[in-house]
Amino acid sequence: MKNHTDYQELGDMRDQLAKLKDMLNSERMITERMMRRTMSEKVNKLMRRSIFFIVIALLFAPYEIWAMNFLGFNPIYGYSAAIFLIIAAVAEWQTCKGLRDEHFSRYTIVEIAETMVRYKRMNIKWLYFSIPFVLVWGGLLAYDILKAENLTVMIGISVGFAIGLAFGIHSMVKAQRTANEIINATHDLMREE
Repeated sequence: MKNHTDYQELGDMRDQLAKLKDMLNSERMITERMMRRTMSEKVNKLMRRSIFFIVIALLFAPYEIWAMNFLGFNPIYGYSAAIFLIIAAVAEWQTCKGLRDEHFSRYTIVEIAETMVRYKRMNIKWLYFSIPFVLVWGGLLAYDILKAENLTVMIGISVGFAIGLAFGIHSMVKAQRTANEIINATHDLMREE
């Protein structure tokens, strides 16, 4: 009789353990869905940021040509700035190409992490091109302005440059932080599996 009771208790324990495993699997799936939804929302923010920058760059390209001609500078400044802005728009499009939601929702956790690492890496690579260009372009422009002794234009361009630089740094840091959050979330999900 005791043997039968032990088997019954053992069977009850197996049933409870199976239910517990089912609950844990269900909870893990819910957690993964919630994490994926959060990551998707963050990726959508990155995409909106990228689209905003692409639109701004494409709008400012012809403006640069007009503004440099209007201010009386050598047209090469306007054309080189416009070409730089078009290259920036193309680079931003290339950087965010893998972040589209229809692809991102089907990616495995490892593919999501790889995509975000690629995103971060491409943003850093862009800095290697853009910073030297802006320094050379801005330096040559500042030299021409100082040579022409036009202090008003120099102050206006300097203020615009400072505001643009601060906005660009803030935006880049924020995008890199968001990418890091997504990468950390993928690491958390991989540890749970």
